[in-house]
Amino acid sequence: MIGKKSRILILFYILVLVVLFLMCSTDLIIREPEKGVYEVAVIIEDVRDDNYGNFRKGMDRAAVEFNADVRFITLYERLDGGQQMELLLREQQDGAEALIVAPVDEESISQAMSKKQVTIPVVLLGTESREEKAGSGVVIDYEHMGRQLAWEMQERIPEHCPVVILKDPADKSAMSEDFLQGARAVLSDHGHDCLLAGPSGKDGYKEMLGEMTEEPAVILAGSPQVLEEAAGALREDSVLSGRVWGLYGRGNTMEILNDLDQGRITGICVTDEFSRGYLSVRMAIQALEGTKDQELLEMDSYYIEKENLREPKFEKMLFPME
Repeated sequence: MIGKKSRILILFYILVLVVLFLMCSTDLIIREPEKGVYEVAVIIEDVRDDNYGNFRKGMDRAAVEFNADVRFITLYERLDGGQQMELLLREQQDGAEALIVAPVDEESISQAMSKKQVTIPVVLLGTESREEKAGSGVVIDYEHMGRQLAWEMQERIPEHCPVVILKDPADKSAMSEDFLQGARAVLSDHGHDCLLAGPSGKDGYKEMLGEMTEEPAVILAGSPQVLEEAAGALREDSVLSGRVWGLYGRGNTMEILNDLDQGRITGICVTDEFSRGYLSVRMAIQALEGTKDQELLEMDSYYIEKENLREPKFEKMLFPME
């Protein structure tokens, strides 16, 4: 027979086990603190920016990992710095806890942060690493990228072969200016005449390229959009294509990669945009949590031709999984 004291002790143990089970399996007794969702606003020029698809995939991956709600805002007018500042201040007022900005005018944004007009963390997707910049950033040195591409070009094109540089006159962005400045410096040093040209007539670059002399030339596109148009002109005009000894540029949109794979584009310089998107969101969350000091991360750039397009390291970078 079990004594009265033993029965009471057994009931006590059972009660303790029930309480422990409830504590471990439910929040009825001990409620776990709810983890908040971080509100992050991303302000970019437009969705055709260099490699928007991979950039967005990287941000989406980071948003899941770091419990962030990432919303995208694009400018109504290209390269409108005043409008970008208005959007930046509006998003701060509407509850954004951190901002990721591809700046039209880095100096204006830095001044707004210094004057405390912008009081939330800002991660800049800048064009180069510079000291004494307010805020954090994931940056690309486009002048270095231009030099890198030009070094690859001058090793492959005939000596003293002229280079036609295609540039959109309306594109005065720092990334395009720096990229072409770096490329022209190297090409000029190696004896190549750099002929600056823009679109002409209703057919744009196609008409301009059709007016080229019969002498063969190499083409360097100043932006991903111009590179796409130039490749399209070569695709439609076999005579013109036969006079072009090489087409080079930057960016890795699907159209650019297809033209590279089919041989219309000779070589491109790219960055890992998936990582750039991921790192920018991670940096914004770290700033909100105060787990890391402000920093600038500079992305590497890579030269790619058709022959190495399918190498594992480039496939992973250019065609990241969701």
